[in-house]
Amino acid sequence: MNKTALFLEQFSKSAPLIGGLFHGLSQEELTHLVGASEMAVFDSGAEVFREGASGDTMYVVVTGKFAVYRTDPYGNEIRLAVVGEGEIFGEIALLEHVRRTASIRALMPSVTLCFGRNALERLPNLTMKLYQNMALMLARRLRLTTDELLFQETQARLAAQGAAQAPER
Repeated sequence: MNKTALFLEQFSKSAPLIGGLFHGLSQEELTHLVGASEMAVFDSGAEVFREGASGDTMYVVVTGKFAVYRTDPYGNEIRLAVVGEGEIFGEIALLEHVRRTASIRALMPSVTLCFGRNALERLPNLTMKLYQNMALMLARRLRLTTDELLFQETQARLAAQGAAQAPER
């Protein structure tokens, strides 16, 4: 089965999940876009890329899951997120022309579609739709991250208030 057929079959099964990036694209546009991509298969534990590496490719998870890691100032790897079917990673290097901001590792056997900057530049009308959908996805990620930070800060303050109000023994 070729990559377009595999993706479109998976897309039809997971349309609500994968629909974010490809929202509003016709079947014909999807076929062109998938044709401009490459398929990559990763074994469990395989590293896709490392934080600090150069890159100009975005990945769309067709099947499987990936862990997103950053290294703290002490050299410890900190897992930031898990990315699954229909989600994207690598988009920051693609959009901002910067080095990879995190490391990515497959958590299970996984399949992605890879979109390089050069391939997307050859499809300007489709790329504009993709970038608009990416902006919506990134805004959602930012909102969820903000909510998580607010929750953590609230928990820390409540814990500090509780400790300050605890009676001395």
